[in-house]
Amino acid sequence: MKNPGKALVVLLAAVLLAAVTAGCGKNVDKSDTVRWINGTQALRAEVNGWDCAVFGGEAVKDDAAASRKERLAEEWEVTDRASADETVDWLLSEGHRMSFAERMDLLTESGLAGAAEGERADFIYEHYELTEEEAQRYAQLYKAYGEAGADAVSAWDYSRAISVLADGYVAGYYTKEEALDRSLEIAGVMQGIYGSWDAFADSYLRGYEYAAEESSRERRGIYETLKAAEDSVYLLDWNLALEKSW
Repeated sequence: MKNPGKALVVLLAAVLLAAVTAGCGKNVDKSDTVRWINGTQALRAEVNGWDCAVFGGEAVKDDAAASRKERLAEEWEVTDRASADETVDWLLSEGHRMSFAERMDLLTESGLAGAAEGERADFIYEHYELTEEEAQRYAQLYKAYGEAGADAVSAWDYSRAISVLADGYVAGYYTKEEALDRSLEIAGVMQGIYGSWDAFADSYLRGYEYAAEESSRERRGIYETLKAAEDSVYLLDWNLALEKSW
């Protein structure tokens, strides 16, 4: 053999590749029902650099658990299972959609309903201390509210409820079965409200705009990219028969 050193390198590389390949995907959820649930979290997973093919976004281990505990505490003041349950219950019973509806009703009372659709952003800009971009965003939210009521943004609440359950699973507050059992119930609710992944995404992104008070343009682009992938979870039928498979 003319170059045994090179051959050894090639052999070691092959062994390493085989080891990596053997482990690749071992944590990926195969169940279509779990993949569907993961679809409601895919955008968030992508933004955070997690694996959207895995419930919770990453394998459960000490550093991941610590990170999720910190995230839950900062975002929701969730520090244990009881406070996680309380947050999920709030998101399902009230959430951001209730304050959204109240704010849209106040806009109606202020006279916005009497303005032509093309003049609503100007009306809001003149009557409220908002930037032109914010006024335009509120005009679009108001239009969506007129078409769908609070459900114009409710996907944000339902998706966030599942995210608390998924984070709680990684953090160690729930078992995977417990988190998925509750997520399955929420998934059924969402299927009854929206007719497609696009309709879900529209509501989710409007909810993001309302809650975060910023444009969802970047996240809309991420959604379109995820949807176009060959192995996209969004290829699953929105009306998939969801059933417990764990």
